Amino acid sequence: MISFLQPLALFALAAASLPTLLHLLGRRLPPIVVFPAVRYLTATEREHSRRLKLRNLLLLILRTLVIILLVFAAAHPVASVGAGGAHPPTAVALIVDNSLSSGAVVAGERTLTSLVDATRAVLERLGSGDRLWLVLSDGVPRRLTRLEAERVLDGLGTAPSRLDLGAAVRAAAQAVSEDPLPWKEVVLLSDLQASAISPGVPVEVSVLVLEPLDPPPNRWVDTSFSDPPIWSPGGTVVAAIAGSGDGATPVRLLAEGRSVARAVASPGDQVSLAGALQGSGWQAGTVELDPDEFRADDRRYVALRSAEPARAVAGPGAGEFVSEALAVLQAGGRIAPGNDVVLSDRPTPGVSVIFPPADPALMGALNRSLAAQGIGWRYAELVEGEWEISGQAGPAIGTTVRRRYRMVGEGTVIAGADGNPWLVRHGRSVLMGSRLELEWTDLPVTAAFIPFVDLLVNRIAASESWVVSAAPAEVFDLPSGVAEMVGAGGLVPVSAGRMAAPLEPGVLNYDARESRLESADAATIRSQLASNAQILNREDLEHVLFQGAERADLAGLFLAAALAGVLVEFAVASWLGTARLKG
Repeated sequence: MISFLQPLALFALAAASLPTLLHLLGRRLPPIVVFPAVRYLTATEREHSRRLKLRNLLLLILRTLVIILLVFAAAHPVASVGAGGAHPPTAVALIVDNSLSSGAVVAGERTLTSLVDATRAVLERLGSGDRLWLVLSDGVPRRLTRLEAERVLDGLGTAPSRLDLGAAVRAAAQAVSEDPLPWKEVVLLSDLQASAISPGVPVEVSVLVLEPLDPPPNRWVDTSFSDPPIWSPGGTVVAAIAGSGDGATPVRLLAEGRSVARAVASPGDQVSLAGALQGSGWQAGTVELDPDEFRADDRRYVALRSAEPARAVAGPGAGEFVSEALAVLQAGGRIAPGNDVVLSDRPTPGVSVIFPPADPALMGALNRSLAAQGIGWRYAELVEGEWEISGQAGPAIGTTVRRRYRMVGEGTVIAGADGNPWLVRHGRSVLMGSRLELEWTDLPVTAAFIPFVDLLVNRIAASESWVVSAAPAEVFDLPSGVAEMVGAGGLVPVSAGRMAAPLEPGVLNYDARESRLESADAATIRSQLASNAQILNREDLEHVLFQGAERADLAGLFLAAALAGVLVEFAVASWLGTARLKG
């Protein structure tokens, strides 16, 4: 049985009609003039004409055959030589993409189910001399036997983490390249999300890619956050809805399983879900959509906290903008009158938010006061430039800072200005590197200013708790001083430094890139993964697998036949020319 790996090339068979067309156009019927003196040549001419027609017909057939053979070679024909045939020992790496997106349902079946079935078909072709590596959603190649790989597939489910297909292919290629076996292959079985292919140098190892099915329509909760960060007890969750389609869908906010708010939104909308929490403390909230063919992203978690408003006051040197912001927050019930938190240009015995004084001559006295109270931070020299706020500054992230004091010392860095400490904490004192005035920063004249002051007072100064955004299994830096994390089962002890985000639902959200189900095109795959990558359906993958195992590549045979035809055509044409000269 012969099949073609590039069947579209067979359309070029239309070119096989060119020799016939040229032959017909080249036929000429000269005028007939009868001379009595040449009547004796008539019989000889008839015999020579029959030979010429035979030779021309032979040339026509040869030229047509050469074109057909070249087209067949371009279509890359392969012939099955019997199931179960042996193949050269091969080092093969199977990449099975069981990341979150593999839970999408296509044509009534989960994507992961079809990927596992295709993987089992590859495992059945393994020989005793082959070596196998298996790569799953963590991107780590594992050397396994066929039996071990089958056991892994038996219990394989969708993982909440994201698989970087570019990194996985490069890791798999390196694993098989280090093996001494001469034949090496990487087989990628994935939904081929375009968002999962990271740029990199294409690998040289042969890469066979299973052609993905068309992804289903999908809607998801792209982002969700609490505004304000601390409810008292009322508040709002702002959620962005993304995906395909124009129709509206119900959106629900739940806290501890209890319905808090409802709304209707379409993809591209941002919806505000306002409600109130029961009780105080931290609660796990969820923003939910009606289920579709990819259910994993129809729910997104949000950390909610209910607490009494902090009692705050603007002390000496806080500045006009800070005083006005506190008045607005007090009028809205976001803070209460009192001096539990004092915003000033000097430390206070309780909780204090400290700004640098407007008069640089007072900086020495401020540093001495900080040292006297055991605060580990100091103000160094004043610098000017242009920096963006980053870190745990909430709504202020991205705002420009033009003037700041360099902060030195020890404690928690809450936010930075292009990597330099700008908002820091030690004990019960929070220090800012800039005054909240227009000469120092654009923040006071932005819409983020009031929410930032709310965050500064209620969460950073008064509560000493943090919300860290991270995808499952993502490695991130813990703020210094953090001792516990709120998990699905309660408080979990943690240590300062770097940690991997847990995988448990209700703790952290999925990677939003997993919701973008669109598949990468062939050009992207070949430019970012492997220039020799072949994107094949299930049947063609079985033909190409294992460097010719159980099938013969006939492209070379057809090319050789075409070359032989060219040589024969040249010989016949030369013979015909000689015959004409002799005649």
